[in-house]
Amino acid sequence: MVGKKLIHILYTRIPADLPEDVYKKSLIFLPEPLRDKYFRYRQWKDRAANLFSKILLINGLQKFGFDYSALEHLQYNQWGRPYLTGHVDFNIAHSGDFILCALGDNIKLGIDIEQIKPVDFSDFENLMTSVQWNIIKSSGNPLQTFFRFWAIKESIIKADGRGLSVPLNEIVINEKKGFYETSWHLQELDLDQHYCASLACNVENPLLSIEFIDIAAF
Repeated sequence: MVGKKLIHILYTRIPADLPEDVYKKSLIFLPEPLRDKYFRYRQWKDRAANLFSKILLINGLQKFGFDYSALEHLQYNQWGRPYLTGHVDFNIAHSGDFILCALGDNIKLGIDIEQIKPVDFSDFENLMTSVQWNIIKSSGNPLQTFFRFWAIKESIIKADGRGLSVPLNEIVINEKKGFYETSWHLQELDLDQHYCASLACNVENPLLSIEFIDIAAF
C-alpha cells in the first residue's frame, strides 16, 4: 500500500426533477465565461452535465488545496481537453444521469462512462480490432461487451489527451492494460448495472477513493 498513487473519483446522478434553485445556487461558483457557456446549452441534460461536472471538479480540486476560483484558470489543449497548469490532472465524463470526475496528483488519467442502451453496434465494427469484434460477437451479452470496450477506449484517448484524433481501431486492450503508442493501466468501475465505466491512467494499481456527491445538498 505504501507509495501507491491515489486517484479521487467523484460522481453524482442528476434527477430530471432537480429543483431550479439548485441550478441557480451552483451557478454562483462558475466564473462568467463558464456561466455564459452554460446558458448556450438548450437541453436541460446538456446544461446539467456542463454545470454539475464543474461542481464535481470544484469538490475534487479542494482535496488538493484549490478553491472554486481555480475554474478561472482552466485552459484547453489543442484537442480541447481542459487542464490546469501544475501537477494535478483531472478528467470528466457523463452519460445518462451520471456525471464523473477523476483527479490525481502527478498522474495522467482519463475516465469515461457509457449508458448501456439499444444501438446497432455493427456500425462501429471499424472502430474495433478484429479480436475485440470477435469477443463482442461471441459474448453472452454483446451490447454490454460493446459498451465496455467503448468506455475503455474513451478513457484511454482522454488520458492520452488527443481525444478522437486517436484511431480507436488501433487501441489494443489486454485484461487490465490498454495500448496506443504507450501503455495505460485500466480499472473498470462498477457503479450501476446499466452503465459501463472505465478509468485509464499511467500508474499501476492506484488507490481509488470513490465518493458520491449529493448535488441537491451542495
